Amino acid sequence: MNEADRAPMAEDHAAGRITVRPMLPRTFAAMLRDTWREFLDAKVLYLLLLAIALLFGAALTGRIEPQPGGRQYLDIAARALAADLDGIDIATQSMGDVAGRLNGSIYAISAAEPIDADLPEGHWKATLTRTFIPLVGAPESGDEVAARFGKIADGQLWTITEIRETGTEWARKIGSQTWEMTVAPGRDLRLLWPHRFTLFGDSIELAGTKGAPLGLEVLILQKLLATGLGGTILLLVSVAVTAAFVPNMVRKGTLELLLVRPIPRWQLLVFKYVGALLLVAGLLGILVLAVWLITGILADVWSPGVLLALPSLLVFFALLLSVSVLTGVITRSVISAMLVTVAYWAILFIAGQMNNVAVESRIREANVGKLRPTSIAETIRGRQPRREEGFKPGRRPFYQTTIGRVTEGVYAFLPHTEDLDNLVDRQLMRDFAVAGPFRALMESGSFSWEKGLGLTLLHTFAYLGIACAIFSRRDP
Repeated sequence: MNEADRAPMAEDHAAGRITVRPMLPRTFAAMLRDTWREFLDAKVLYLLLLAIALLFGAALTGRIEPQPGGRQYLDIAARALAADLDGIDIATQSMGDVAGRLNGSIYAISAAEPIDADLPEGHWKATLTRTFIPLVGAPESGDEVAARFGKIADGQLWTITEIRETGTEWARKIGSQTWEMTVAPGRDLRLLWPHRFTLFGDSIELAGTKGAPLGLEVLILQKLLATGLGGTILLLVSVAVTAAFVPNMVRKGTLELLLVRPIPRWQLLVFKYVGALLLVAGLLGILVLAVWLITGILADVWSPGVLLALPSLLVFFALLLSVSVLTGVITRSVISAMLVTVAYWAILFIAGQMNNVAVESRIREANVGKLRPTSIAETIRGRQPRREEGFKPGRRPFYQTTIGRVTEGVYAFLPHTEDLDNLVDRQLMRDFAVAGPFRALMESGSFSWEKGLGLTLLHTFAYLGIACAIFSRRDP
């Protein structure tokens, strides 16, 4: 033991022993340096960085341009005046949930024309009409309309800058009012505005010629680059690289050298595990930060919700790494550690997808023949509710089949890693005002990120604990 690694010693005169207290920070730093060198020695790491660079380079060729769409959002704002939507979640609640909030009036935009251009930042001149029953409702003032127009739940699509009533007194008495107004875009209008998204100089159309809401496009792009294709490539290569760490450490000659240090053997394994986890955390941090910067540059949307992808991906990789470490300790084989870990990943994915099918079949059976509720957001866009169709004759719901029952039983004990991904989805949906059935599914009680995190960490600590126990008892 050299002077740099020598631990402080304290003599126990009563027992006549010397107690050695190892300098754990120095040992951990040394293990971290070894892990970093192994990362650099794995040439596949450079291929990973190249693949991610190409992926993000392709994303940076994108162009996001707004399409005409102001009139449809003026119509939405007008129809929303028929009810008080304060405190209502328009993505998950239906018009039946706000029946008691209807004011008995019908509002419509009878004419509208952009002052500058039909763009998200443009102003409009519009004519708003209201029809009501005089015995039930009373005439409204321009200030009352201005206070509510464009406000839907907690979102603000438009704000009225000028308004004047143009209808006659006689029309007011029979239940008809008309206003001429000038409206300006609200803080949330741009995220809902249809945008055209293309890549490689308009060579590839990603959102159709009519475009899609900007918030939806940014959400899909962030999902693709962070927890989708980009994150999957990084994790897959990280699994391949780290699969060699433990077998290399226990090969003849290396472990004996490490055991010279006066620390328990299980701590060596934990230090190796934590070192690999920290290095991959750094790579994931670069990935997620790059996603945030690229989507911000392309769309000028700087919502930090995508940063939640970092802990989600890191917890998932911690689980995979624990499986790799356990396999490496048992087999001392790089190939075995890699293949078992990838197979475990595949099992989790397949089990999660099959469980989703079982959950969906339960929901579908419970609603056969019933009108599927239409969210407020869909209703004010003019969509109509439809009945849930039944299963084909002679076909049972998936959850009632033998495979379905086995799937749900097995999934109950597996790590619910999909719930961690759903946590990211929920935050992105809130950030980008995405509504509809997909958000309703994510908000349902079928998914619980707390349960997903708990089960994932439980499995991770169990695999790592078993690996430490075996490693402490096996001969070098």
